[in-house]
Amino acid sequence: MAVKAKARSGKGAAARARDRGSPASRPAVPAPGFDAPFHELERDALSVFLYLALLPAETFELVKAMNLSQPGFRQETLGDVQRCDLLADEIRAVPERRAPVLEALRKGLERPVLPASPLTPPEAVDLVDACMGEDALALALWRVLADPDRAVRAEARPFLERLTAHYYAPAAKDVAERPPGEDPVAALERERDDLGRKLDEARRRLEQAEARGESARRKGEEAREKLQAWLKEARAREAQAVEEAARAREQAAEAQRERVRVEEELQAARRADAAVDAQRLRRALEDAEAKTGALEGRLERSREREGELESELERVSQAARDAGAAASEPRAGRADLTDGEPEEASASWLMPLYTREFYDSLEGWDRRVQRAAFKQAALLAQDHRHPSLRALPLEGLPGYYRVRVATDVRLLYRRTERQNTIEILSLIDREDLDRYIKQAKTRA
Repeated sequence: MAVKAKARSGKGAAARARDRGSPASRPAVPAPGFDAPFHELERDALSVFLYLALLPAETFELVKAMNLSQPGFRQETLGDVQRCDLLADEIRAVPERRAPVLEALRKGLERPVLPASPLTPPEAVDLVDACMGEDALALALWRVLADPDRAVRAEARPFLERLTAHYYAPAAKDVAERPPGEDPVAALERERDDLGRKLDEARRRLEQAEARGESARRKGEEAREKLQAWLKEARAREAQAVEEAARAREQAAEAQRERVRVEEELQAARRADAAVDAQRLRRALEDAEAKTGALEGRLERSREREGELESELERVSQAARDAGAAASEPRAGRADLTDGEPEEASASWLMPLYTREFYDSLEGWDRRVQRAAFKQAALLAQDHRHPSLRALPLEGLPGYYRVRVATDVRLLYRRTERQNTIEILSLIDREDLDRYIKQAKTRA
């Protein structure tokens, strides 16, 4: 912005210097409505011209007045270059909207240079080329001072006087401010010392800046090394992922091919083995019918065996009743074996009541165990204190007892409220006692 402001001040001074000439020699000023076909330029070329010719405040006001915006940005956050790009795009798209831009140019730059001199293309090239470099002012002064016309050469003097005041006036001011009688050598030495101090300070600042630059460079190198390591690791992971994906695709394709092959083989086997499967199924059906017949035979035999057991049970019960009637008192020596039954229980004969649960529990046991169960039930009815019974109460079920039938087989019974009767409950494995107790508590 400082560069553009300096160019504006020089331009205004040149215009004022030209205006000091006689009215007859003044070139005609272009009309206020002077126009320029900016829409003929390329977008970047027009944007660069607006950036050089307009101040940032002027571009901001133009963008605001023309209601221009860039997606994703607010107007106040746009930079000078972005605003010039927006103005260039708008002028190229709608040339009629260039009037505010022309007005701003006329206000800031006043009028174009050489307005009364028609330009040929070569002269236009010389004009633009002369203003591109740092020696633009020297080239212009050289051209004016070398002109054959004395009046033209005189127009360079005001510019040279202002340049003289700009470059040499501070030195003259310093000389005027020196105390009277001061030794010029001492003043020079003092200035040398001041310059030395300033030079030392500049060197110190330079060293600090270099140190900060070196630190920033090291940090940048470390960050770059970390970034390179991260990129290397990321690329390795990416390569591994690509390789795994390719391997997975290959395995999936192989699995698909294997599935198709198996399906084809399965279909072929089904077609080839249809007759064999039918024959096998017929044989299986025949075997099932034979097994069904055998099971029906076993069921019939079981029913016959159940009748035999009931007859034997009736016979044993009758024998027990006869034996109980003949017994007059308990046998001696049995008082110490009443761990299961209470002491007050009588040793007289008891009527066994065989429950449906007992008959159901006989299923699955062999005939030897079933016969032993009926034998123990008959002995229990005759004398529940017999040593071979080993009657013990079931823990947690008052009134329930168990007697030993075999090593791991127990017969469960219960004393009823009716006098001289017991219920034969179940024939179970010793390991199932806890389960039976829990079920009995649930039923109760």
